[in-house]
Amino acid sequence: MRFVEKRTNMQEKEKYQMIQDKISGCVFAGALGDALGYVVEFDLYSSIKNKYGKDGIQDLLRTGEEAIISDDTQMTLFTMEGMSVETEDEVEEKIYLSYLKWAQTQGMSVKLPCDWPSRLAMVPKMNCRRAPGNTCLYALTSGKMGTIQEPINHSKGCGGVMRTAPLGFTDAYGLPLLNGAKAAAITHGHPLSWIPAGMLSDIVFKCIYGKKKPLKLIIEESLADTKAQFERVREVIYFEQLIKKAIALSEMDYEDDAAIIEKELGGGWVGEEALAIAVYCCLKYPYCIKKALIAAVNHSGDSDSTGAVAGNIIGAYLGMSAVPKDWMDRLELVDVMQEQIDDIMLMIRDR
Repeated sequence: MRFVEKRTNMQEKEKYQMIQDKISGCVFAGALGDALGYVVEFDLYSSIKNKYGKDGIQDLLRTGEEAIISDDTQMTLFTMEGMSVETEDEVEEKIYLSYLKWAQTQGMSVKLPCDWPSRLAMVPKMNCRRAPGNTCLYALTSGKMGTIQEPINHSKGCGGVMRTAPLGFTDAYGLPLLNGAKAAAITHGHPLSWIPAGMLSDIVFKCIYGKKKPLKLIIEESLADTKAQFERVREVIYFEQLIKKAIALSEMDYEDDAAIIEKELGGGWVGEEALAIAVYCCLKYPYCIKKALIAAVNHSGDSDSTGAVAGNIIGAYLGMSAVPKDWMDRLELVDVMQEQIDDIMLMIRDR
């Protein structure tokens, strides 16, 4: 009996460590993609090549002493903090309160309906404005929380999808696919913002907890589940077509910039395009985080968001051991990110 108990305990420990490895990979690779793309976010691809060479930006750059993250990683961390706080609220309501704290760090006049603890808000670097999205700011200062049923606006910007990977860290709050969509709908009302956000959460969840299988199969299964979940939403048909196009392009012999730009995956400024670009890059380079992230930011669009989303996917798939250490050594706020990961792991363990 003791041998059986010992083996069971070892199996549980190994499972816990595997989950932590995948979650860490998702968070840190996402932050690295964000930081890599942030320095070229508003540049045309021609300008990127002129500045960094014919292949575009290839390495993580320091701004001052460290490579800095954008609002994408800021909001991802606030998503994690909201999930970790112990209250009786629904998960999207907790995340909404956490986003209000983020809006305060951006200098916005926002009054919370209740006291809300936030270690993140006390971190000086988390109070820096890193090109926050106008839709997020306007929605969070409106005094109203958007929902799928009662959209707060008609924006389909990528500000919804770039922050919802953490909803795939656990199913303790219910279906990650639906929770990711709900979290995006807090600020972005168009289905093509919250549908991709839901799928991102679902992909991350499947990478962490599903059986080991090729990333393409995980994404195809997630797409099928996304279509089934939102079958009554007419925009899901176009979304499915675009993701299938990204999958197909990843298997063709195109240069990455040609696949993203010339084959019209888009610029990533809107939700469905950001996820499509990320899917393409991760499937093109499913075993190399650096290559996937470099491909994800070298275009004329929203490079930090596409880099962040690609990092979330490939990091959750490959785990922390595949995250490039030389890039990690340059990244800011690593200790703050680790604190949020630790809090999520405690929450998972206790549930």
